[in-house]
Amino acid sequence: MKLKTMEKALNVYPNRFHLTMMAVGRAREINDGDNALVDLDDPAKPVVVALEEISRGIVIPAHQEEMNRIRSARKILRERAIMEARERDALMETEENQEIESIQVETSEET
Repeated sequence: MKLKTMEKALNVYPNRFHLTMMAVGRAREINDGDNALVDLDDPAKPVVVALEEISRGIVIPAHQEEMNRIRSARKILRERAIMEARERDALMETEENQEIESIQVETSEET
C-alpha cells in the first residue's frame, strides 16, 4: 500500500481504525463489482483505490453500522435486479415457445 495515499486519507479522516474499516468496506464493494470513482495511473489494489477515493473526498467515511446498512440495501437491490432479469428472461422464453407452437399448429393445419 502506498504510504502517501494512507497519509492523505488520514488528513481527511484522522481515526486510523475507522479509516481502515471504511477503506476495507469500500474495497469489498469494488471487488464485488462497483466501479472505482478515481482513475489511477497504475493498476492498484482495491484498498488503495478506496483510500484514494477517501483522501480526495469522493467517498465520505461513515460509521460501520451505516456502511452495513448501505451494503445490505445494495445487496437487496442487486438481488431484486437479478430476479427481475430472470423473470423477464422466463417471460421472453414463454412467448417464444408460444410463437413456435402457433407456427407449428399453422403448418400442421396446412398439410
